[in-house]
Amino acid sequence: MKISYCIQQRLSLLILIGFLISLSGYAQPKRLKPPKRPSKIQSVDRFVDNAFELYHNVFVYDSLTQMGVEVPSEIEDALVERAERDIDSLWQVLPTIVDDMSSGNANIMKKGKATINLNKSKKALKYCMQTVKAYFIGSKDDEEDNE
Repeated sequence: MKISYCIQQRLSLLILIGFLISLSGYAQPKRLKPPKRPSKIQSVDRFVDNAFELYHNVFVYDSLTQMGVEVPSEIEDALVERAERDIDSLWQVLPTIVDDMSSGNANIMKKGKATINLNKSKKALKYCMQTVKAYFIGSKDDEEDNE
């Protein structure tokens, strides 16, 4: 009985260590996936959809440039136009999100799911802002290389 308890402890410790190593072992950024289920609050769902459309455009452009592919100016212009349209639609939906989330019309489960979906879209928008900032302003590595 005492031996099986010791084996269980060691096995659980090994599983925990393996899990932690696998999480920290990947430095390559993975593509974020949009939420699987909608929150059933329309303004939140529209905001999340628009945020992930913008994320998709930025991720595709970033992937192409990191692979060293020369992006034609026509495609670049189309991506910029789509990004502007997505940002405009985000700004249009944003005021209604606060009203819908603070009102008592939706139950707590819908609001919880909406919060989770908004957090996923926050991560996607954060990636978009960092990537766009790096391309238009430049990173510190680029500035050091130029000096």
